[in-house]
Amino acid sequence: MMIRSRRTAINALGRFKREEEDFISEVDRARLIEEIGGYWSCAHSFWVFTHEHPDGDALGCNLATYAVLKALGKDVKVFSYDPIPRMYRFLPHVGSIVHTHTLPSRLPDVIQVNDNAAFERLGAEFAEQLTERGIGPQATKRDAVCKVLNLDHHIGNDSYGDINLIDPSCGACGELLFHAFSQLKLPITHDVAVNLYAAIMTDTGRFSYSNTDADTFYITTDLIRAGADPFDVANRVYNTRTIGQMRLFAKVMETIAIEPSLGYFFCTCTQEMLNETQTLMSDTEGITDLMKTVSDYPISFFFKEEGPNNYKVSARSNGSFDVRKLARRFGGGGHPAASGFRLHMPHAEACRALAAEMRRYRDELAAQQEIIEEWE
Repeated sequence: MMIRSRRTAINALGRFKREEEDFISEVDRARLIEEIGGYWSCAHSFWVFTHEHPDGDALGCNLATYAVLKALGKDVKVFSYDPIPRMYRFLPHVGSIVHTHTLPSRLPDVIQVNDNAAFERLGAEFAEQLTERGIGPQATKRDAVCKVLNLDHHIGNDSYGDINLIDPSCGACGELLFHAFSQLKLPITHDVAVNLYAAIMTDTGRFSYSNTDADTFYITTDLIRAGADPFDVANRVYNTRTIGQMRLFAKVMETIAIEPSLGYFFCTCTQEMLNETQTLMSDTEGITDLMKTVSDYPISFFFKEEGPNNYKVSARSNGSFDVRKLARRFGGGGHPAASGFRLHMPHAEACRALAAEMRRYRDELAAQQEIIEEWE
């Protein structure tokens, strides 16, 4: 197994700092992989989940898991709470994904959740149905048979599984699955390679984010050797937008608003825009990447209207500012440079709430910095 250098975590000031306690040891990771491998080997039926509004890492991991478990002769069902974004519909086995809000009545032997930090992020109805059947942290009486495997790379994962393999040193959950498959000597077939390559490529921002390191390239080199075509995967993910999507991007960019005193800007996508351009909210994939290219303001927020007075906010940082800590103040989470949260209020009120919280957070960081300078 490859030994990786530990990535940078985040300290209380929202700036990058090495914090080894946030990471799992190589020994513990290997032990947990062996335990998970025992379930993959012995159990018969599996349900595979990820977070709502699935991205490339989530889908790639779930489809790679599907391919590996099917090759082992297992009964596997992959569920998605939301539609599959257009840019990921080429992925091998994508047709196996069941888009639904209603789960089958009979639980499987094993539920595996990839790339999902909090149980409720499975989707409200999924979480509610599973809880009623004795699955999850809020279940009053736990199901004695069905086991939950939680595989993730997010700092602050809620550890809601029976086995929790959480490794924030991995740049993508796809890296973690690669380590698991490799350690257990499970074949990395062409289909598995394509899905894991797409997972890692998208979650590292085409290998440009700070979560990219030498291990990322070692892994993707092995995936290329196993059959993943870098040009084909990148071309299918990033170069297949429709005219409707381009018009949607233009409308969103017209909403740019700046908070110069707080160092951020934001954009908004409304349901009206989707109707006018005949697109879906999943067609906004890529807007946050475009926003990150603005050098004047290293922090950006993208408001997505999911319903009346209901906004999903994507937060991005190009610098040392930890948007994950800000997102957690609103009940959200994610990564230091890419996080999300929800605001249930009218748009104008949501913008004011964000500005007020940013102002409080900035003042707290400034006060803590003054304390540190006094200590030094």
